[in-house]
Amino acid sequence: MTAAIPTFPEFSPIDCGHKEELRSAFRQHPPDISEFSTGFLYGYSDNFKHEVTRLNGNICIAGNLHYQHSFFPPIGGNRIAETIETCLAYLKSKYGKGRINAVPKTLAAQYLSDPRFKVSDDRDNYDYVYLVQDLAQLHGSLYQSKRNFVRQFEKKYLYEYKALTPDIIEQCKHLQEKWCSLRECKLDVSLSYETNFVYKLLNNFGTCELFGAALLIDGKVQAFTIAEHLNHETAALHVEKANTEYRGIYQAINNLFCLYGLKDYVFVNREQDVGDAGLRKAKLSYHPHHLVEKYNIEYV
Repeated sequence: MTAAIPTFPEFSPIDCGHKEELRSAFRQHPPDISEFSTGFLYGYSDNFKHEVTRLNGNICIAGNLHYQHSFFPPIGGNRIAETIETCLAYLKSKYGKGRINAVPKTLAAQYLSDPRFKVSDDRDNYDYVYLVQDLAQLHGSLYQSKRNFVRQFEKKYLYEYKALTPDIIEQCKHLQEKWCSLRECKLDVSLSYETNFVYKLLNNFGTCELFGAALLIDGKVQAFTIAEHLNHETAALHVEKANTEYRGIYQAINNLFCLYGLKDYVFVNREQDVGDAGLRKAKLSYHPHHLVEKYNIEYV
């Protein structure tokens, strides 16, 4: 079911019904940032209160990201500077302050010399982008430890790699429940947000046109991953979960999904580390091809 995006200053809570309008805009203006994907926008819509509107012919998405009222950069090519100032003025009039999040480096640079604006680096939300072939082949000394984990996994366990389909979605939910129980997600706000995100993607897997894969051992899902088309050469990887009772399973699902599930893409965007030191170390250990830099813009 489709839902029309209203005109500013009217807003509509974002849902999968907006996917056709969003994807049409993304085809005209291919995104690099992982936030500009149906999975992110809809999956986190309850947590971050994502709302959508049209302004000056652009699509503008507002929300409350990490307790900061904000907009993402306008999706479009019409009067962008005017649109950004209108968005900031709206936030200031309604909430007293606000900012534009996830601003690409080239756009942020245009505001550095304007004394009305503060531009800040958002390193915690840089996206990590990898060559699919690097993660599929794991060639060279840089990936020796990863290769060893994958080989140990393949040697020790009799597993089945399957594309993610509706008949195993329920098993993925059970694995997520187990994963969350071990980490006491209900006691951690960020883990609770992530859990809600995972369930929302699983519950709307077909509607949101996602794709993914699972590893089954003894007929049961012990790892799964969920991804989405981001642009003509890049897939965004939203979810990767595994039962760590099986040594090497995270390295295996990463490797096998790149080998089979992402073979038509040049890059995979594995999203942010959100400032988590352990996650940053893990993402860097796979040697990204590049990082997608992001900045915040707000009035001084």
